[in-house]
Amino acid sequence: MSRNAASPPPSARPRLIGLPPGAPRLHFIGVCGKGMGAIAIALADAGWTVSGSDEDTYPPMDLLLGRSGVRVATPYAAANIPAGTDLVVVGKRIREDNPELRAAIARGMSYCSFPALLRDAFLTRSRNAVIAGGLGKTTTTAMLAWILERAGRAPDYFIGGLPRDLAAPARFVGADLSVLEGDEYASCFDDPAPKFEKYPAEALVVTNLVEDHPDLYGDEDAVTRVFAAAVARLPASGCLVVPDSGDAADALAASSPCPVWRVGFSERATVPIDILARTATETGFNVAGTDFRLRMAGRMNVLNAAMAAVAARQFGVSLAESSGALASFTGVARRQERLTFGAIDLIVDKATHPQALGGLIDSVRQSNPGRRIVSLIRPRATGGRHWVYQRDLPAALAGADVVLLLAAYEHNPEPSAPLPDAAFDLELLGAEIARGGTPVHFLPGPAAIADDLAALLAGGDVVVLTLPEQDIGTLSRVKAALSVLAHDTGPAR
Repeated sequence: MSRNAASPPPSARPRLIGLPPGAPRLHFIGVCGKGMGAIAIALADAGWTVSGSDEDTYPPMDLLLGRSGVRVATPYAAANIPAGTDLVVVGKRIREDNPELRAAIARGMSYCSFPALLRDAFLTRSRNAVIAGGLGKTTTTAMLAWILERAGRAPDYFIGGLPRDLAAPARFVGADLSVLEGDEYASCFDDPAPKFEKYPAEALVVTNLVEDHPDLYGDEDAVTRVFAAAVARLPASGCLVVPDSGDAADALAASSPCPVWRVGFSERATVPIDILARTATETGFNVAGTDFRLRMAGRMNVLNAAMAAVAARQFGVSLAESSGALASFTGVARRQERLTFGAIDLIVDKATHPQALGGLIDSVRQSNPGRRIVSLIRPRATGGRHWVYQRDLPAALAGADVVLLLAAYEHNPEPSAPLPDAAFDLELLGAEIARGGTPVHFLPGPAAIADDLAALLAGGDVVVLTLPEQDIGTLSRVKAALSVLAHDTGPAR
């Protein structure tokens, strides 16, 4: 990643430690991003003076920002930065040629990424739990924050989604405990370090390590190295929570400077999970002798819940207390979110990785016994034909009864050289899915989606819609089409 010669490297910038609540005045460039927006709202709600800008605004973030009094300017322009701004917070997607970033640098203004802001303003004074990993970290973070909230610990927290049980996706008021979702994407345009590197963890949960992000990491080993560096920074008094399977988890556990808890379903687990009951509305399971009841389906959600409960022990919360909290946990928006249209149910999720899709379909099967599962998916094309998104999708989607393929999309959050691979091939993907015995249909474009769904769906179907979060247009069109179909398939339940 290149760096503007006029901007100092992150290590050379002064830290912001010791800033009192309410100061400085902040301006967020890229404020409608889910992380940036969540932090901006949390600080505004805590009394800080916050403004922001973005190329465009879109729901629900624009509504949430407005509700908290954060003024959002569009499009980007140097004049958007208010007079008297003390610090500019730069989103990860902001490029060096952004007019506001260029103006801030030219004026000699202080700027940083939002992970650096959290570290310097809050995290050096709190005990911190960081949840990282390729899949499941948003739900696991929400679970741990809810456990600590119900235990009366009132933690600060940052969740990369909209939790249904907490008032907001983030809260920062200077609590003595913090729970943070830490992703492995670059912090900002001139700081390629992953965000979780900024968070000084006492407890680190690594939900899993998967082959992902070909635009940033060339292979699984490269991903493992950044997580290994996070493990190395743990204090001897801390803890590492990892799943009980996988070579990468083995390597992290072997190098940990602190106690390691391996959570899972196998004999290798030091904290074993036993599934007790799976119904359409909940899952019962036992963790190290304590019974739990979760109002969610699927083994992946059970593992997430168990790992959150184990991490909570580091902060004095027993498994029994965690069990009580998780019994009332209802999840995160756009994660297995159910909408009903007459006799057809729509399950909305953001899963893109094959492992996540396989777990999602398992969960939907549990929640909808005996019903036809229709996977309506916009596949992720990043990485080319031999990368995990194309290579492993046929097996992941084999659990569906029918697959409907939308045009694939590229996701390249950072500039990178062309990948040395053949391009993603949607037709080849469809042929491989069909070869495994699952019927496949191609949906050529948004204009005909209503007619396509009318022809392909029947009453009683469960449609599992997996889209990139930004694809609000397709989500709206699918909802509209199903609303029309509801008149033919029966009244809404």
